[in-house]
Amino acid sequence: MVNQLEKKHGWILWLALIIIAFIAGYYSFKFRNPNSNQTEEKSSESISLAATEIKPQDTLFTQKYIGYVQPIHEANVQPFISGFIEKVLVKGGQYVKKGDILLVLQQDQYKAQLDAAYADIVKAQANLDNAQMYYNRLKKAGNKAVSPTDLDNAKAQFLSAQADAQQASANYAAAKVNFDYTILRSPIDGIVGKVFLTPGNYVSPASEPLFSIIQYSPLRVVFSITDKEYFNLLAKPQPFKQDTISLQLPNGNIFPNPGTFKYADNAVNKSTNSVAVYADFENIGKTLVPNAYVSVLVKQTFKNTVLISKDLLSMESDGNYVFIIRNGRLIKEKVNIVASENTDFIVENSFNKGDYLLTQKPQPDFFNKLITPLLLSSAEKR
Repeated sequence: MVNQLEKKHGWILWLALIIIAFIAGYYSFKFRNPNSNQTEEKSSESISLAATEIKPQDTLFTQKYIGYVQPIHEANVQPFISGFIEKVLVKGGQYVKKGDILLVLQQDQYKAQLDAAYADIVKAQANLDNAQMYYNRLKKAGNKAVSPTDLDNAKAQFLSAQADAQQASANYAAAKVNFDYTILRSPIDGIVGKVFLTPGNYVSPASEPLFSIIQYSPLRVVFSITDKEYFNLLAKPQPFKQDTISLQLPNGNIFPNPGTFKYADNAVNKSTNSVAVYADFENIGKTLVPNAYVSVLVKQTFKNTVLISKDLLSMESDGNYVFIIRNGRLIKEKVNIVASENTDFIVENSFNKGDYLLTQKPQPDFFNKLITPLLLSSAEKR
């Protein structure tokens, strides 16, 4: 009985010693390696970031501007002489061609002046012929039959008659011009504006223009670009050569005929830092109306560019940046914006092959941190 009790107490003692030794060893190891748990935790840490591979491409971009329509040629009809209107041969909205008769002034007065000027020409020509014959006769008679004084007088009469004939011709030409001015003709092809004239109205060069004529095709559209866009335009050998210029009308419809770039203004507007650009459009069907506002759509293709969401770009004082993964590191990369769409920026391709664009902005303490291992989201696969 005593032996059994001693054996039982011995097993309990050994078990207690084993437990105490295990606890002592655990705490001894922990105190010698206080950062062992943190090291294990850190070594097993991984970072998962959403990213997509950067793939440069040619991007079709449409820039929208506000423009207004203006006629290339517009003529105000104004009389060169005074008089009463005899006939009005056009109506408002009528299409006329260059040279068509618009209205006629009363011609009686100017016809009489023209006839009188013609009569003066006939009279002056007769006097000239008579003076020339007399002068020639004296010269033929010779110095023995005619005194030098008579010959000089005959020559003077001849030259005076010649001058009178020239003056009569000039007066006739002036009278003819005034008579022709009694008929007002269209100086251009176009549409006549409002006409409130009636026969009997008195008009003169000092009065307001009688009406206007506007060329309807082609028409010119004016829109403004920024000074930065203007200087980019100057760098091109042929501005807008590869671009398509079209119009969106106020009702939302697209004007069917594309435009042709003509020229840009020669100065920057100080108040807006913009430059006016002029493009011409064939106005088939007279859809465009002068002085109307339209949207100008300039479609252009940017070569070797990358589309980046505006949410992923950081605009800072020294430039614009995006976050990319290059060779396993998170990098803040500076980019150059060439255009802005609704939700995206078009940037120049300054990236390396195999770079990944983060589709989320990382925390600042992630900058230049080695990612081991790098876990990309499913965005990479798209």
